[in-house]
Amino acid sequence: MLKKLLIAVACASLVAFAADDPVSAIKKKDAELQSLIKKSNRSSKETERVKALLNDSFDFELLATKSLSKSDWNAQDEASQKKFVAEFQRMVRNSSAKRLELYRADSTIYEPAKMKGDSEARVVAHLWYKGKESVLEYKMSLVNGNWKAWDLIIDDLSTARNYKDQFGQILKTKSFAELIDVISKKADEAEK
Repeated sequence: MLKKLLIAVACASLVAFAADDPVSAIKKKDAELQSLIKKSNRSSKETERVKALLNDSFDFELLATKSLSKSDWNAQDEASQKKFVAEFQRMVRNSSAKRLELYRADSTIYEPAKMKGDSEARVVAHLWYKGKESVLEYKMSLVNGNWKAWDLIIDDLSTARNYKDQFGQILKTKSFAELIDVISKKADEAEK
């Protein structure tokens, strides 16, 4: 399940969002993503392009805060929070870049964005691959004039909620520093 949700994060992460229309931006970047997927031999240059897309289009800080209970997040000092976000981002980027080929679509239909004020949006996409439909819901926020995804829900499974459950379980037996070590090791493994 973690693998599927890491893929989900990759999917959301690979979509760079323009401030004016979240759906148009998703469509544009989805085409770029599909192009990368179709290349048979992904080079390190293409992998770095995937990682750059992740950095530009995903709000890792917001996902990180939503991946922990409010009390766990608030209990950490600023340095620990920053380290957590950095290692979490590295883990997601490295894992997502390796699993890009699993995000394939033969066709996609996007519903109109559901706006909440001017700074929050939800976009639902219906993807078909080999006749099977998947429903993705992108949760986005406007950050410095650009739409950034902070959660992706695939067939009712939330990436943020899944991480929150997993990290909560880890924090029952380990310290926050040990959680960061676990995430760092996963990032290292995915980088190889």
